[in-house]
Order: sequence, then structure tokens, then C-alpha cells
Amino acid sequence: MLKKIIAIWNGEQFMKGIVEKFGEMISDGDYVFYHAWGVLIGRMVAEEFRQPLHDRDHVINESERQIRRMLLEHLSINPKQDVSGCLAMMSMVKDAERIGDYSKNIFELAEILGPEAKDMKYMERLSKVQGDIARNLPLLKRAFLEGDDKAASGIMVDYQKIKDECGEILDKLFHEQLTTREAVSTTILVRSLKRINSHMCNIASGIVYPLDKIDFVRVRDGLLE
Repeated sequence: MLKKIIAIWNGEQFMKGIVEKFGEMISDGDYVFYHAWGVLIGRMVAEEFRQPLHDRDHVINESERQIRRMLLEHLSINPKQDVSGCLAMMSMVKDAERIGDYSKNIFELAEILGPEAKDMKYMERLSKVQGDIARNLPLLKRAFLEGDDKAASGIMVDYQKIKDECGEILDKLFHEQLTTREAVSTTILVRSLKRINSHMCNIASGIVYPLDKIDFVRVRDGLLE
């Protein structure tokens, strides 16, 4: 949906700023997600990244507010132009902000768990899910900036696979004899990954679908319906 609109916006300096800032929001969310997981699995030291991640999360929140103000300013001057595109952006910018929030939650859990996190029973499967999401975040930015429907559609197909894997892990947890600490921690991680995946899919759907269909995705036999 946004391909033609973004092409027009890139020709206007004011609107081009919105496009670029949203791309930066996705990159900032990618930064928080990558480093939060790095701390969780012991590849990075929490003390070194606590303040940088806090600062980056603050930037994401401020970017959301700035983009909303810019969109409202644009609509107040041009009330009959790009309404659907602006409304789609209003929705997508909230999704980008939530990616940062759930990534920050992973970091907070990593600080609580410390070295024991990497030894949890489902960490290998969770790391696979994390890797799939981490691969798609830079792709999501490119799909948005270039209006790449094909790349966005691929992210939505991956969304269903990741969602199914998260659901299977949660189902298995009900039959496990884990400590309360590990069971709760695993549930929090699954939920955080699942929600990040969902918010990425919402953004991708805004690239592909018209306004009334964004945030709703159906996949059958590996294909979008």
C-alpha cells in the first residue's frame, strides 16, 4: 500500500524526514533486540549496555512522538492528501515503539537471570526463534524504505512459522517439571519474542495491504491469503 505514497513523500523534504525517522526507529529497535539477547546468552556484559539500551529506548519513544506530530502537521496543512498513508503510519509507528519495549523486557530479564539463562531447557529453540526475528528486522527496514512488497510478504510468511513455534513451546511448558523460576522466565521470553514478531508483521502488512486490512494476516501452506 505504501509504495507509491513513500515514493511521493521522498520527493517532499518534510515527508521524507518522516520516512527516514521511521527507518531509524526500526534500526534502533534492532539494536536493543540484538544487544538484549546478547546479554541474555552471556555474549555481552549487562553493565556495558544498560545505559546505551536505556538511551536507545528513549530515542525510540521520542521518535514516535516526533513522527506523530509531523503527521498531524502535514494533515493540518494538507487535510485531503495522503490520509490513508498517514493513518497507516500512525499505526505502524506504535508497532515500532513496541518492538523496543519488548526488547527492553528481554534485557531486564537477562539482568535477573544472569549466567543461568543459557542453561534453560528451551534456550536452543528460543535462540532459533530469536535468530529468525533478528534476520528479518533489517529486512523490514529495507522493505519499508523501498516499498518492497515481496520482502514484506516474506516477513509475514515467517511470522506464522515463528508464531507456531512459540505456541508449541508454550504448550510443552504445561507438561514440564521445571522450577517456577525457569518456567516463568521461559514464558516471558516466549511472549516477548512472540509480540516482537507480531509487531514486525503489523508493519509489514502496512507495506503490502490497504489500510483496512493492515494488522490482519492469514497464511496457508506457506502463502499469504
